[in-house]
Amino acid sequence: MLIYAFRDARGTWYGDPDAAVHDIRPGRGVLRLSPTAPGQAPGLFDGQQVEVLYAACDLEASQTSYRLDDGASYVATWHVHELLSPAYHRPLTAPAAVRGAATATVKLETGSPHRRYSLHADLLAAGRVEITIVVCTPDGDIHGELTGEMDVRDLDEVSRLIVSAPIAPAVKPTSSAASAAPVKATGHGQAWTPEAVAYLKEHYRAGKSPEQLAEELGRSKKSIRWKLYGLKLAPYPSDLVPDPRPAAEPETPKAYTVETKRRLHPNAYKPWQPEDEQRLAERCAQGASLPELSQEFGRNEGAVASRLLKIQAEGPAADEALEFGG
Repeated sequence: MLIYAFRDARGTWYGDPDAAVHDIRPGRGVLRLSPTAPGQAPGLFDGQQVEVLYAACDLEASQTSYRLDDGASYVATWHVHELLSPAYHRPLTAPAAVRGAATATVKLETGSPHRRYSLHADLLAAGRVEITIVVCTPDGDIHGELTGEMDVRDLDEVSRLIVSAPIAPAVKPTSSAASAAPVKATGHGQAWTPEAVAYLKEHYRAGKSPEQLAEELGRSKKSIRWKLYGLKLAPYPSDLVPDPRPAAEPETPKAYTVETKRRLHPNAYKPWQPEDEQRLAERCAQGASLPELSQEFGRNEGAVASRLLKIQAEGPAADEALEFGG
């Protein structure tokens, strides 16, 4: 039994409220989070009362349990724990010995519409530096963290090493690979066949460019690059992600409830059933787009995209799903 989602006083859900659970009806409870201790940086929800959902599910469990108001204790998923724990949100400051120095702390941040990257570097004694890099969504959901300490004189060489690291091992084309006949073109928007995927892997590793593979497989260069990223053979194609649409005017975030969400998406936050997943995979393979699947299944595009990636569906909608940060 894991705490997999929670809702704050404004009615906003966090964690994975749309996760597939093994129980017909998940458990609910109230969790009161301790206030911030004096001298410590607060977490995002310190001192608040939240409503939690818990059930048996396949999400990754953390090593931390939370005691609810009724006395029961449940382990939280890593996603929920990262949101509730102050340790994941504490600001990085320089040690007292160098706190007054002008360059004691360096903070940098960049990102795309689907990812934010922040770097904190704290100057330590004896010419050493502690670096923490955090990767998260624009909403603050943490996807990765890297922390280490080294001599400042080594930073240039380490950065060059990272930049020059190959994404995929170089493989020289063999006689069989060179003579192999191209697979039949699958066609733009059609599902990837196992033969097409195998051909893509073999010939990309042999040195063919996405442009060449797009022509041979009858697909767009964009589709080829997203598929290579999905196969972990190429870096994230950030240049293919459209720029965010500018808002006409700033709007204050509004609280919402499950009921209001279901007026637009009738099945919002409902567990996915096996037959739903099977039909979703079939419709995706038939060429349905992400907006069409959202309308058909009564869920928002983000929920549909997440499910497509989880069940490893194939088709144009699955390619679109990667743009949600899959």
